[in-house]
Amino acid sequence: MLAVVGAAAVVLLAGAPWVLPSAAGGENLKPPENIDIYIIDDNYTLKWSSHRESMGNVTFSAEYQVEEVAEWIKVPECQHIPRTNCEFSLKVSAYDDIKFRLRAEEGNSTSSWKETDPFIPVYKAHMSPPGVHLEAEDKAILVHISPPGQGGSMWAQENFSYMILIWQKSSSVKNITKPTYYPVKISKLLPETTYCLEVKAIHQSQKNPINSSAVQCIRTTVANKLPVPENLEVDAKGKSYVLKWDYASPNMSFKAQWIPSRSHSDTWKPIPTCTNVWTMHCAFSRATVHTGTFFLRVQASDGNNTSFWSEEKYIASQNYTLLPPPAIAVTPTRDTLLVRVSVDKCDGVTYEIIFRENTSNTERRMMQEHPEFTLGTLQPLTVYCVQAKVVCRGLQTKMSKFSDELCKKTRPGHSSRIWIIIAFVGVFFSVMALYAGRSLQKYLHYVFFPPLKPPPSIDEFFSEPPSKTLLLLTAEEHTERCFIIEHTDTVAGGEHHAPEEDLRKYSSQTSQDSGNYSNEDEESVGTESGQAVLSTAPCGRPCSEAWPHGTLGDGTCFLGNEMHLQTPS
Repeated sequence: MLAVVGAAAVVLLAGAPWVLPSAAGGENLKPPENIDIYIIDDNYTLKWSSHRESMGNVTFSAEYQVEEVAEWIKVPECQHIPRTNCEFSLKVSAYDDIKFRLRAEEGNSTSSWKETDPFIPVYKAHMSPPGVHLEAEDKAILVHISPPGQGGSMWAQENFSYMILIWQKSSSVKNITKPTYYPVKISKLLPETTYCLEVKAIHQSQKNPINSSAVQCIRTTVANKLPVPENLEVDAKGKSYVLKWDYASPNMSFKAQWIPSRSHSDTWKPIPTCTNVWTMHCAFSRATVHTGTFFLRVQASDGNNTSFWSEEKYIASQNYTLLPPPAIAVTPTRDTLLVRVSVDKCDGVTYEIIFRENTSNTERRMMQEHPEFTLGTLQPLTVYCVQAKVVCRGLQTKMSKFSDELCKKTRPGHSSRIWIIIAFVGVFFSVMALYAGRSLQKYLHYVFFPPLKPPPSIDEFFSEPPSKTLLLLTAEEHTERCFIIEHTDTVAGGEHHAPEEDLRKYSSQTSQDSGNYSNEDEESVGTESGQAVLSTAPCGRPCSEAWPHGTLGDGTCFLGNEMHLQTPS
């Protein structure tokens, strides 16, 4: 019976795991300390320190955890390693929040886990130098650049710019080039000359310094027999592009290629309609290049020899998809111009204006997404000229040309208005003062230099009735009749004439004197004294003149409708 119990005890002891008291964080084995993480591109390095001076059989293991996942994941390269560092790569997003933990192990005993603080890899990582590959031509060097961490995930979504330092090997003068497209062609070099260069990648959000590439030197080749095509230009006609270039030698064939601007590949693509052409231009469809921005290059050939490729021409398709110029309206105020830009239906519009003083060529530029602009801090009473264009960023980016210049004059400021009012008031008071002075001058002249009075004889002459100075009356003068009534019974003595004869004489002479009355009306008027003879004479002449021989006796003279008693002379 005891033997059976003893055997069972041995079996239980053999089946139970061998765990030291420190296996669950015991006092004999402590966790690692001073954990450090170093990242370059996608490569991680963990370093730590241990409490044991002589680690013996102590090993270490590491795990990591992504914030969005609760599970801890083992790092394959860092499991049960006897050293205090390990290197590995992780396929995690550069913007994930992750953390690590480590523990020490000795036999079946393990320490507690030691965790790091969480961090985002992209902000902790260092960039490796960019990759650089050089190709030499006779007068140029082609620089192929690959971004840091090529093929990794750390910088896959990042954009870099680059700075190239190039110098002749025999000189210490360095020239800096900041290209905007890749590969980079550094032209205008000397044939058969050795140049050295280095490249540095630039990332705006990267706080850690970026190492430059290793210095590389290359020698340009012997001058080529055929020069390269120059001055590449592109025009747009409808749905096609027209590529033009210059070349000095005749009887050459040409071919053109294109590549997307954001491609880091060196694979240029041929343009079918621009292959083996004998003119210095060619046209190709917009559908040939299925991207918004791209590069073009041209090569010359005479059959047996070919030139190097021309400099690459950068093309932005939106610059060749034109809209009609917008309409603009300008409203001037005292020191500002209010500009409104109008355009046909367009999605995602950006408005741009340039303006300048009419007498200056210095232009100022403004760009915004609202069609109304306020041009402030302008000079009053100054002419400004404004132009505008628009960019539509819909399914396809389109850009208009600038509109014609519209010039407007700003209004006068407060100070200008005050001066205008002062000038007007000054002119008004000047006119009034001049008028008052003129009037005073006339008055003083009248007082101190009165007009001279003519002699009495001359005054009497001018005071006589104007009828005496007139010899004849015109036919158009208005005349009144002068009536002379003679009392026939008073005529006695002297010459005796028949009344009819005297009347005929009077009428005849009256007609001769006046020149206007050839026949006078005669009437007989009965009076108390006897028969009277009624004759007429022109108005404005005395009755004594109307009767050529004076009076026929004591008579009465009527002028017009009034009666006048006159004593004939």
